[in-house]
Amino acid sequence: MPNAHFSTGIKIAFTAVMFLYINLVLTIFWILKPLKKSLFIGQYDGEATFKLGSLEMLGSSAELLAKGMNLLIAFLLVVFLTLVTRLAKRQRLTYCCMGLVIAMTFFFSLQINQPTEMTVWLFYWFGDLYISLMLAAFFSFLHDTVDLKNAKRLYGFIVLGAVSGGAVGSTYFRGWIGEMDNQQWLHSIIGIGAVICLLAFAAGWMARSIPHHEPEPGPDDVPGKKFNAAIEGASLVFNSRYLIAIAGIVGFYEVTSEVLDYQFTAMTERFVPKEEIGSHFGTVYAIGNVAALVIQLGFSIFAANFPKYRIHWILLALPLSIAFSSLFFMLVPVLVAGSLLKISDSTFAYSVNQTGRETLYNPLSRQEKYVARAFVEVFVQRTGKVAALFIAFLVPIFLSTRNEAGHLETSLLGLQLLGGFTCIIVALWFYCVKIVGRKFESLERERQQPTNVALGQAQEQPGPGTT
Repeated sequence: MPNAHFSTGIKIAFTAVMFLYINLVLTIFWILKPLKKSLFIGQYDGEATFKLGSLEMLGSSAELLAKGMNLLIAFLLVVFLTLVTRLAKRQRLTYCCMGLVIAMTFFFSLQINQPTEMTVWLFYWFGDLYISLMLAAFFSFLHDTVDLKNAKRLYGFIVLGAVSGGAVGSTYFRGWIGEMDNQQWLHSIIGIGAVICLLAFAAGWMARSIPHHEPEPGPDDVPGKKFNAAIEGASLVFNSRYLIAIAGIVGFYEVTSEVLDYQFTAMTERFVPKEEIGSHFGTVYAIGNVAALVIQLGFSIFAANFPKYRIHWILLALPLSIAFSSLFFMLVPVLVAGSLLKISDSTFAYSVNQTGRETLYNPLSRQEKYVARAFVEVFVQRTGKVAALFIAFLVPIFLSTRNEAGHLETSLLGLQLLGGFTCIIVALWFYCVKIVGRKFESLERERQQPTNVALGQAQEQPGPGTT
């Protein structure tokens, strides 16, 4: 927060409110995620398969198809966010997004205890829509309020709220999965959503006293009024090598994450009894989120004391963990190794990687923070899932076999081969990290130069009583 006269007390209060805000957003997500996933996978087992023409798919492959079909939803979501952010900023954006989420949650609560096949698919897409909407609303608010000087200090603690929300949501689901039915889970989500709106109101009230100094538009910035909502974000991204590299990081992560999730789901589907699938998902998610909480807590303390850390080291933690876990799975294709794939992803993706990735947007203009970020974090993110669409069709053709009972199952060798594909994508990911690391440090130096000059001039001014 850029003003030296800005109260430390309000700074702490704002950080605490945003911590709780993102904590509850992720608490909802980690209730929704195992709920929608267990409903979906349970819909299609070895006996009841998803059929697309002559092609038969297990739940793990049908899930990839559902993710691939998210591209249309992502396109509509980018248009929605681009239009609504022209009218609603900060807390008002949260009201718009959460109002839509609450209405949809109420709709699903009416039929979720005895869902039809169509309801299962729609509910699965709703889970993805929810997190895209609410993260866009939260981080746009945050980037619009906190300046670069404080971002590297405060983002670690604020994203700690997201990680702790993941730990709370996943462990709560794991502990109460046998005590609450699906409708009760959705009713609890509606209540948490109302609390999020109250927190956004409080944060918005405090943000009014925070001066905002937006970077001056550069000569290459694309005026939003020249483009419609569908292409404005793309125009901003493709006119900036820095934003293209950020898009690469997001896209490559999504590709690898979907492959890891498919491997984990297929191993669970193959080795875990149907009635225990929800419990296994909850256990693995809880382990990953608690580990992420520990990692993020340590990083937050480090960042607060050493805010001049180099951003690319933070961004490399996740691809390195994915590469090592993939190599281990290729050597030892057992359930524990398959679960470790998901744990290694969750541990760093929702902690230091999220912090580092969001910090990359801070030096940019408001238009880039809202519109370009919406394009990258929603459209590019979902486009990365298109790779899942191709895998969804290739897996039944090349990787599926039938067991002795005649039921469809996924080949272990095929799952191991996907690990090699992951390692190739990670290598491209490293290159994008190298680009953004250099550019971010350059932008950081540019932003610090005026401050250093002002401090130097203040020190040179004679004090009272000096001659």
